Amino acid sequence: MINPKAKRSIFLLFLILFFGAVCGSIISQFVGNIMPDGVVKEFFLSSQSFGWGANENNWVDFFVIRFKTGFYVDISVSSIIGMLVSWYFLRYFK
Repeated sequence: MINPKAKRSIFLLFLILFFGAVCGSIISQFVGNIMPDGVVKEFFLSSQSFGWGANENNWVDFFVIRFKTGFYVDISVSSIIGMLVSWYFLRYFK
């Protein structure tokens, strides 16, 4: 018998949160185009980047092939709002 309240997979949770962050970023770009300059626009468009790969020391060298690594994530207020909305829909619509 299948349990109707079975736990969702971690992959599905990350996929839904990623989709919410992408939707929030799209909304952020839309808001940035229609709002006049000011504090509110700066609040919604400000983002914080974190990751690695910003300097010259991130090369992987195998003497035959050499490549640079890096990964960055930009988090903004609107992407956090998008993730919260997607989390709400995930929990509300089962």
